[in-house]
Amino acid sequence: MQLHTLWADRGEALDHIGQDDPVPRARLAAVSRSASLGVADGHGAFWLVLRGSAQLECREGRFRLQAGDWIAVDRDSRPTLLGGRRTLVLALLLPAAGASALEQPDLPALHPGRGRLNRRQMRLALQLWRRHASVARAHSGEDVGGSLRTIVHFLASLQAGLDHFVDRCPGRSLRRKRQVFARMQRARLYLDGNLGHPVRLAELAQLCNFSVWYFTKTFHALYEEGPREAIARTRLRQASELLEQTSLSVGEVGAACGFENPCSFARAFRAHYGTTASGYRAKRCTGASPSRAQRTGSRAQAIAMGEP
Repeated sequence: MQLHTLWADRGEALDHIGQDDPVPRARLAAVSRSASLGVADGHGAFWLVLRGSAQLECREGRFRLQAGDWIAVDRDSRPTLLGGRRTLVLALLLPAAGASALEQPDLPALHPGRGRLNRRQMRLALQLWRRHASVARAHSGEDVGGSLRTIVHFLASLQAGLDHFVDRCPGRSLRRKRQVFARMQRARLYLDGNLGHPVRLAELAQLCNFSVWYFTKTFHALYEEGPREAIARTRLRQASELLEQTSLSVGEVGAACGFENPCSFARAFRAHYGTTASGYRAKRCTGASPSRAQRTGSRAQAIAMGEP
């Protein structure tokens, strides 16, 4: 497969990348200094934020990304990344190959999802992009499958914690299991990307093209918690971050996280963290930990949600 390079810099806006390709081609891309990059339908995208902050908007929702975050979305997500003034984001854009753009022939499978890079991985990513972008430019229009293979293997290593989830998925073949997992991961991304409004169970099931019963059963078997519990836990996690990082009032934080009224937010927060939202903020501001922060969910759930 051909591998091309792309760099959006200094406020440049590039949109519908890949829409008019005469032949399928992968791209090593970079976004820096307030630039934006939009990807056409039929392309998967794996983004790595190395510096600054960025906002990713796609059909799964809106995501605020910080340095060290990675996020992968599959075909039909149509993502657009908006960089900040000091942003440096690397990306691999992949054309669709069958049912998925993130699953290329003879290469490790990549999955939709989110996660974090450590400093060593961030340095390695920058080295790989620089090296293989130079190769792609030097051999423009030629097949440079070796470079693509190296990049995909690196990205697959970032997702090593997700591989065992595939085995939990229903299906008689590995291909079917991967397809089910990709759909369920897209539902998890949808939860993260739509925290500002209530997400209905039927909405998530429809996103995966599953019945509500099948979606609920598969979700619980895969993530060891029900979708309603995941929705509540995800909202409360965002609420705790907003309490720590912003000056929004407690009521404004609850509304921003999709709670219908301040009372329901107060009850849910106290039940989960063992303290009031105001008390949580006060203790965090002084560097102390909440008196009884409950950690519902297993390490497996944290990995699947991309939590550190």
